[in-house]
Amino acid sequence: MTRWARTLFLALAAFSIPAVVGAQSGRNVDWAMYNGTYSSERYSSLAQINRQNVGSLHAVCAFQLGQLGAMQTGPVVHNGTMFVTTQTTTFAIDARTCRQKWKSTYKSVGPEQGIANRGVALLGGKLFRGTPDAHLIALDEKTGTTLWDTKVADSSDGSSIIAAPIAWRDKVYAGLAGSELGVKGKMFALDVNDGHIVWTFDLIPTGSQAGADSWGRADSAVTGGGGTWTSYTLDPADGSLFIPVGNPGPDFSADYRPGANLFTCSIVVLDANTGQLKWYFQEVPHDFHDWDTAAAPALFTALNGKSMIAFAGKDGYLVTLDRTSHKVVSKVAITTISNVSAPLTTEGTHFCPGTLGGVEWNGPAYSRLEKLTYVNAVDKCTTLKLGEARYVRGQAFLGSGNGFGVGDADARGWLTAVNPITGKIAWRYHADSPMTAAVTPTAGGVVLTGSMSGWFLAFDSATGKVLYRFNTGGSVAGGVATYMIDGKQYVAVDSGNVARTPFPTSGAPIVFVFAL
Repeated sequence: MTRWARTLFLALAAFSIPAVVGAQSGRNVDWAMYNGTYSSERYSSLAQINRQNVGSLHAVCAFQLGQLGAMQTGPVVHNGTMFVTTQTTTFAIDARTCRQKWKSTYKSVGPEQGIANRGVALLGGKLFRGTPDAHLIALDEKTGTTLWDTKVADSSDGSSIIAAPIAWRDKVYAGLAGSELGVKGKMFALDVNDGHIVWTFDLIPTGSQAGADSWGRADSAVTGGGGTWTSYTLDPADGSLFIPVGNPGPDFSADYRPGANLFTCSIVVLDANTGQLKWYFQEVPHDFHDWDTAAAPALFTALNGKSMIAFAGKDGYLVTLDRTSHKVVSKVAITTISNVSAPLTTEGTHFCPGTLGGVEWNGPAYSRLEKLTYVNAVDKCTTLKLGEARYVRGQAFLGSGNGFGVGDADARGWLTAVNPITGKIAWRYHADSPMTAAVTPTAGGVVLTGSMSGWFLAFDSATGKVLYRFNTGGSVAGGVATYMIDGKQYVAVDSGNVARTPFPTSGAPIVFVFAL
């Protein structure tokens, strides 16, 4: 534990949570999944914290996870308990006081691959999460006891499960990560009661499967990538499951895998009950920049009454589709885009966004109040040298001569508010560091998010004016959740992401809880 962290812990331990004045006693509102709801809008109907009083927020407690590494989890809050994860550990803490209730640590039985874990799904008294050796496990919500443990893939080939699963009815859904290691992406549905696999869907089609001919060379699809590593979206009305799919493998050797390379860099829509393909939209055909469609899309109903889907990827665009016609309604650049059609060379090619994106693991949000979409982005370019593509099981499969390239020294970020129908930018905030944290708009007229330089930020959702800032002392790169317990609204913010990334990072993994 750092000196700064010890000082913070002692200071916050001395805090007393003030009595609630004028609160609606007994009213609870959960943040029940990674993106708040199945639709992934991330919109909260809570308005106790609003644009008039958000400047009076203060930290009421903090919880130190005691582990260095990735802090990209999305806090899930249910019945007054918050659940957060690291690579192998799941924590249950009191969502008002940050007191630990229980901790469960998974012991891998295979090679550990993914360094991060995005969080849990919750259903029927069970928590579901993935592991770095490609297992999906269920824990008892009250005690953390392991209820079942299912191995879905062999992690020796690079497979892991780092996405936050999503659970609905009698199934829990998760997919394999590991595109940079040449895995063959796959989506799974497991029975929530005993963990048996109900159906699978190959995110890289081969043989006679639809889309297999998009690879040109059949053998290249076998190590074709197509991992999924954030979370998912689901429409309970028609049982549609929306899956954001990552880059093809090898990342940068376009000649190794001719064709569009389905279903990489796509939104794939499946029947959640059967696993059958409904439709798909490929954001970046034949990607050679490592431009995943990285994050879960947001489903919403626009002012014109039409059902829409908004998503963003590492290519640096925010896209809105009509859910009925599957046609593009708007496509807006949300970061610097330059030299994207130039071929990669052994001497080096400079392009923007660089290999880190664009938009990372947290996608767009939609405000029902303002009728705007909001998305964070990274502003950083890369110079990459083309190299040999050689597959070795369980090792990086890149096709470059300098890894993920050399990024420009100056890394900044954006938060952009967009009219999803017209594509008109309502406002923009240019940050002094990359913006990868979740974005949470509320009925109180505020947008809650954070920056890699350590700031927790609250904006006026209509104008973009910064209404509140708090220096957490660590990179903010994970979830931002808001919830109500006994009539009092709280905000939970992750801080201290120090994962393997060229972004400047700082701090130690901590969850802060704020209130008025």
